[in-house]
Amino acid sequence: MRSDKQRAIKLRREGKSYKDIAVLTGVPKSTLSNWFSGVSWSEETKDYLSGLARENARKRMTAISHQKREERQSTYQAQRVVAEKQFKKFIKDRLFVAGLMIYWGEGDNKLENGMIRVANSDPLMIKRFYEFLKKYLPEIEHKAKIYLVLYKDLDEALCQKHWSKEVGLPLDRFFKSSFIKGKHPTKRLSYGVGTMTISNRLYKEQMICWVALAKKENLTRV
Repeated sequence: MRSDKQRAIKLRREGKSYKDIAVLTGVPKSTLSNWFSGVSWSEETKDYLSGLARENARKRMTAISHQKREERQSTYQAQRVVAEKQFKKFIKDRLFVAGLMIYWGEGDNKLENGMIRVANSDPLMIKRFYEFLKKYLPEIEHKAKIYLVLYKDLDEALCQKHWSKEVGLPLDRFFKSSFIKGKHPTKRLSYGVGTMTISNRLYKEQMICWVALAKKENLTRV
């Protein structure tokens, strides 16, 4: 038996991969594959190395995921610090307080979903919140969109035009409406319920921080 093959067999039995053996012996991987293909003990080595590679890959992914999570948390914390400074600056502004009160009462407070979201049947309420966004969160106000929840007997185009005019948001920033069964018993919801939404976890941190500070401020004053 040629000496390089003997050495290759020895290395393979030690658990070396084809790549490692090729580097150590100078034998091409294609040749190694021909030598060891179908050899039971070599297939066991292959299975072992494959399992080891998967485990190492899993550990790497876990480490990367952990690192990214820590980086995100650090970014969120920095945003909360900014929010606290801005809160002190804006707390005497009537529009700022109004916007926070709207979000406190009508907003989505689940931080994890990353959605800044306010729903109401009164377009003027949504308009006021939109004005709040434009003044205090101008970096993301252009991402604000609206979707309507309507009864099936309502005209979607007519309702969207109404909300667009009242809120001041262009029609091209309206999602497709959702419809519910039945007819409205009164004209109270003649134009449905509107939800303004922005998907941005970073600024959701800021909004939730502002609302928490507003609650604390309110309790202090009481």
